[in-house]
Amino acid sequence: MKDLLSTKISKAIVSILLIILLVPSYRTANPYDLSWTSTHAIISMIWYALMLVHIWQHWKLTKAMFQWKVMKRNVITFLTVIAFIIMTLTVLLFVIDVNVSFVDIHHQFAHIFCIVIIIHTIQKFKRLVSLFKKKKATKSIQILLIT
Repeated sequence: MKDLLSTKISKAIVSILLIILLVPSYRTANPYDLSWTSTHAIISMIWYALMLVHIWQHWKLTKAMFQWKVMKRNVITFLTVIAFIIMTLTVLLFVIDVNVSFVDIHHQFAHIFCIVIIIHTIQKFKRLVSLFKKKKATKSIQILLIT
């Protein structure tokens, strides 16, 4: 399973699903529907599970993210990690009690989170596209093929 999730195509699929599911998750948010079985809650739980897979796929960078040198070079990714942690905390509030106050807090942070994710996605889009490109043969393989 570890190898399957580490492939380029798996990373691409998870990233694309995260992008796609962000829209219905955001659009189905209803501050008056406080049910764990709402469309928003179900889509968001699937999205969250995919996000955990995405973090695992990039675990080395995620761990390194809290080092100043890495943080400085990856400001948007660092902000995305922080925003994800804050969103997780707002969801954990619902374990205590699902009420309008907690939904409002979650809703406010969700706007910020979506903006950060969109910027992160735009910034990493070139890398996502590169996951679909075939690797070029190295010079030594090209020389062997020519001779």
